[in-house]
Amino acid sequence: AFLQAARMVRVANPTFAFRWHPKVKDEIMREIFECIRQGLGYPSMRNDPILIANSMHWHGHPIKEARTWVHQACMSPCPTTKFGFQPMRMASATANSAKIIEYVFTQGYDKVVNMQMGAKTPDPRTFKSFEELYAIWIKQMKAIFGLLVRAVNVGRTIGSNAGPRPYLSAISERSIESGLDVCDPSISRGNAWITCFTWVENADSLAAVKKLIFDEKKYTMEELVDALENNWEGKE
Repeated sequence: AFLQAARMVRVANPTFAFRWHPKVKDEIMREIFECIRQGLGYPSMRNDPILIANSMHWHGHPIKEARTWVHQACMSPCPTTKFGFQPMRMASATANSAKIIEYVFTQGYDKVVNMQMGAKTPDPRTFKSFEELYAIWIKQMKAIFGLLVRAVNVGRTIGSNAGPRPYLSAISERSIESGLDVCDPSISRGNAWITCFTWVENADSLAAVKKLIFDEKKYTMEELVDALENNWEGKE
């Protein structure tokens, strides 16, 4: 009924989110896909069993609390419980994930800011197999996400002192009980999600390189790197 109403009203905000489970009925999925087909941009779909397990493994939520998870903000899952909820958009970092595949071909050097931003990796012209290229991609991904996670951890550590939230604390049970700011990490489990945009560009790029260079051998790595360095001029 909610999704049917959304299609009739056709508003972009407030939005809907959907907790997908393998036992969801087909008629429900048809309603979801019909809503997405309308171009409304929702519902945002998340894998329920995986996110329950994720909350338990990474953030220590007991299963009873993990099962209450909801979409925080646009996509960040967290429980609705006293120690699990997020009172606000917590300290976070957003990744332009397309940089991961870019850094594979620039040895971690960012030519926009003229700095070594990623891991220092070998010249891609020397890659002899897709597995070698993929291993470098993993290395660049770890380097970028490591930087982001450190920023998140620092932000959450100093956030309650640098920018306390008295109103949110006044209506939070855990703050009233402890006398601490609602964003103090010591009284919450919360989560430490980072947001990754432009993720699909990595999959598209890896698939194209694997097919055209390593499988079909239509081009060489040297040709690809030269084309990238020259902004595809003459290689269109």
